Amino acid sequence: MGDLIRTTAELESVCAQARTEGLLSVDTEFVWRRTYRPQLGIVQLGTREKCQAVDVTSGLSPASLGDVLADSSVVKILHDARQDLTHLRHYTGRTPANVFDTQLAAAFAGFPAGIGLQKLLLEAIDVGLPKTETCTDWLQRPLSPAQVQYALDDVRYLPALRDELLARCESFGTRAWLEEDLLTYDDASLYDDYDPEQVWKRVKTGRVRLEGVGFAVLRAVAALREEMAQGWNLPRNWLGDDESLVAMASLGRVGRLVHRLKGGQADVARAKYAKAVAGALALPEEERPENPRRRYIPEVLDAADKALDWLRGRAEELHVDATVIANRATVTAFVDDVEDETSPLASGWRADAVGRDMASLFGVD
Repeated sequence: MGDLIRTTAELESVCAQARTEGLLSVDTEFVWRRTYRPQLGIVQLGTREKCQAVDVTSGLSPASLGDVLADSSVVKILHDARQDLTHLRHYTGRTPANVFDTQLAAAFAGFPAGIGLQKLLLEAIDVGLPKTETCTDWLQRPLSPAQVQYALDDVRYLPALRDELLARCESFGTRAWLEEDLLTYDDASLYDDYDPEQVWKRVKTGRVRLEGVGFAVLRAVAALREEMAQGWNLPRNWLGDDESLVAMASLGRVGRLVHRLKGGQADVARAKYAKAVAGALALPEEERPENPRRRYIPEVLDAADKALDWLRGRAEELHVDATVIANRATVTAFVDDVEDETSPLASGWRADAVGRDMASLFGVD
């Protein structure tokens, strides 16, 4: 059995070893240029015994990989896990369980949130990784031995890194907090495609100010773009960038449309947009969406600034990156309404470590 797995039997053997050890390091390499979802090239798998890469293009069955991903008795170790797990959920059809994200763990172990794997390995366990194959086309075959080894380095050291991060969390008293946050990876909805009816809230409006009817149009055209992208398996921006959608929402018509479609497909998209705009404009006022961005009085904004300064100091004392505890939007909404039980700062370890004190110090009546 070589470093590149091409048969179902070889994959089953690796997954059996993962069950024996109770852990599996995981990473993916993919190409994302002309499709709605990325195209997986390889999936890197590692145990403490050996690391290998699954050749996704070989046609093998991913069933055993899906089974071990969903097996709660096996720890799956990844760095910046959500994107890789989303790809793997689509590839295997299974929802992961018992995930350990080394990037998340680092934020509870005295490292900055969002730290890259290369830097974290160097600072935490003194392992330096070369970055020599960053432009590899992971769908091209054959892959060279150097390319495969480069990819395997991303899982080779994850078990040792996990051990070190857990030891640091234990010494800081943050391990239970980390374990509470890691449970979010067991939620199947985390890996779902975007809901077309909700994607309008993610569109960047820039300096354009929209009101009710404008948001109605934006909701309609953003949903349509997502549906067409999914149905035609194309990148969503090929069907119009955010600026184009916002222009439709502010002008109430289909104007300049930045897209990469050609011929009849472009004509179909433009006609669909025109119909969506007209439908949104005809909506009665009570069916138009409200501005998703809350507006706050100056007293709340001032209290939020002070609360954020206080949070940074408290986070340093706790050895947890402040951005993992709460971002500005969460803090602002919380000081505006400290009785909101849906706030992340109102429950769990965040309430115990930060929320209650923040409410008493900065809550605005």
